[in-house]
Amino acid sequence: MAKKLRKEPLPESDFVSKLAFDEVLQQVGFDLRIKEFVVMEIEKANYIIKPNIPYRSDYFCIFLVQEGSIGFRLDDKSYELFQGDAIFCPMLETFWLEDVSEKYRATYIFFSVDFISQAGFNYKSNNVLKSLSSDPTHIIRNEPDLFRKLNFHLGELKHLNNKEKDNYYFNEMIWYHFSLVIYEIDNYFKKIEKPLVVTHREDELTTSFFTLVQEHFKEEHNVQFYADKLFISRKYLTKVINKTMSKSPRDIIHQVLAVEARLLLKNPNLNVSEVAAQLKFSDQASFSKFFKKHTGRSPLEYRKDDLY
Repeated sequence: MAKKLRKEPLPESDFVSKLAFDEVLQQVGFDLRIKEFVVMEIEKANYIIKPNIPYRSDYFCIFLVQEGSIGFRLDDKSYELFQGDAIFCPMLETFWLEDVSEKYRATYIFFSVDFISQAGFNYKSNNVLKSLSSDPTHIIRNEPDLFRKLNFHLGELKHLNNKEKDNYYFNEMIWYHFSLVIYEIDNYFKKIEKPLVVTHREDELTTSFFTLVQEHFKEEHNVQFYADKLFISRKYLTKVINKTMSKSPRDIIHQVLAVEARLLLKNPNLNVSEVAAQLKFSDQASFSKFFKKHTGRSPLEYRKDDLY
């Protein structure tokens, strides 16, 4: 039997493919009035994302599956969307495409952070920052009336953002339709969530905590560091995060670390001790113990099938 060849090493900087908003704009076939969002029809034939490669985008996305199906993976869990399903995709979420059916066709709206801020939306931490979770709670299924409404608003947004179409009040109408898209989606998730009264202060702390975790998780694994940065006690931070996210701050830090560890271990340029060092574990043994606790496998077992 022929020996399976070792895969060529990938440069570390190229390991996670970045999806940039500027690249999305280059695919548009007409001049946009507002270059902070775009609505597009995408089919399998013009789907540029390649399977089994980790991607992260620097923009938000909502898409409605018009025909066929698409499969993707977040962390180690696989999901599939079918005709009539919709999904909200937060920025900076790491995902892998698994399969796209031959008849796949979907309507997408891509929009930047600036655009959603200009529209007056300041996302609540208990909604958007769930993007760090391994469970994509932003999937909408079996809601034909909501799907129809979203489809209508995206159609209007595409028309209004085309410079070739005359419309004196295009700016006001764009904000109107985009606001309704966000309100409809947010209203849906509020209906299915358990009632929870979160104060403005708690929401701000949760948002700030997630921002700090994204900036420092590789170097700082201790909850006390984040509490100190927020000028509050560790006990109070734990109370707030447990309330808003149904998880402890420690669980969230470890969850983000585990996701990053999986990504780094798939890079054949790095050995296990180097991954442990990058994530600031005291030694390889402590990293291996952490990794096995969160994945059920040792680092070597996890990467073995991917490297050979």
